[in-house]
Amino acid sequence: MTATDEEPGTSARPVDLPATPPAYVLGGYEAGLAVIRSLGRAGVPVTSVVAAEREHARRSTHVTAVRTAPDPAEDPDGLVDAVADLAPGVVIPTTDESLEAVSAHRDRLAARHLVACPPQDVARVFLDKRLTGEAAERAGVVAPRTVTPASPEELAALITHLQLPCLVKPRESYRYSRAFGVKMHRVDTADALREAWLRAHELDIGVVVQELIPGPETGGINYNTYVVDGEPVVEFTSRKLRLAPRNFGFPSAVVSGRVPEVVAPGRRIVREMGIEGFANVEFKRDARDGAYKLMEVNGRPNMSGALAVACGVDFPLLTYRHLVEGRVDPATFRPDWDVDVAWINDATDPRAAVARWRSGEATLREGAAPYTRRRVFASFALRDPGPFVDRVRARNRRRAQRLRRRITG
Repeated sequence: MTATDEEPGTSARPVDLPATPPAYVLGGYEAGLAVIRSLGRAGVPVTSVVAAEREHARRSTHVTAVRTAPDPAEDPDGLVDAVADLAPGVVIPTTDESLEAVSAHRDRLAARHLVACPPQDVARVFLDKRLTGEAAERAGVVAPRTVTPASPEELAALITHLQLPCLVKPRESYRYSRAFGVKMHRVDTADALREAWLRAHELDIGVVVQELIPGPETGGINYNTYVVDGEPVVEFTSRKLRLAPRNFGFPSAVVSGRVPEVVAPGRRIVREMGIEGFANVEFKRDARDGAYKLMEVNGRPNMSGALAVACGVDFPLLTYRHLVEGRVDPATFRPDWDVDVAWINDATDPRAAVARWRSGEATLREGAAPYTRRRVFASFALRDPGPFVDRVRARNRRRAQRLRRRITG
């Protein structure tokens, strides 16, 4: 590959890139840790670029350096400046906020680095839920009915036409979850809808009002793929077993399995959006008609990304080698990847499993099922204990602080 060869998701290859360039993993949460472990095991020097103490991935034994950078949600330009000053390498955003910042300055960063990130005009389509819905309609992919009231007056006019219950969801997920601590809100009455919409509106957080797709949380499906020149080179699917908080939260337990029903619509929406490289598409099975409805699209590593790696599809290493070497390395994935392997978020799933058992939603055997099969944890790993230990210590510090406040308060 010459110094002017171009790769999906990047501009021309930087001339002074070393033979084994360092990977700059932006974000130290579950998705970032999965990338760090994948690349570190392959001998890639990894720098963890973090903004907060709670980003426990920086404690991984696979991290060769840690760089503290501004929070991309608060100072995206500051993050870009910090990354631009690093030695030439491969930049991998693993959060929505870092991806948004990097995509907005992709050309600047691509003059020095290889960037595993789509251009801004592509990224904004999957980052903005309203634009995602429009792309789904063009692609012929079934999605929940979604409206975007821009004012209290528009909301009032729409309320009589909306079917309740419904969901109030952010147009851009990370701003909403930072403000309210949840991905979305279910509302059952017109008053609750007005309150949820106004709370976000007062904080200048754009939201959509979306049809509620009925069905258990086990109806959630992930379709992961890696695309080169518009064609998928590998595809991987998995089913969600539990969410935390329940029903509308983040995945806490996921299991690999072949779900052929989502492959065709997954391909169509990724092609319509023009995503090259990695993509994650989330569907949910509608209990009314059995159809899988599009929920969201991500153009960065997803939270349960370690599952695909454990099953034989190493998306992070595939991404890195494709960008650096200019080829798809068949050693990074197996088309006959393993099924019935569990991913468990050890920070949230034990409590989620117990809660469902206590409420009668699941038997003890069902709650323990992910732990009795072959599995990979979000943070715990015998050969890389640092992130898990750091997370437990942080949790214990928070508990001690709360106890002290109760005693002195």
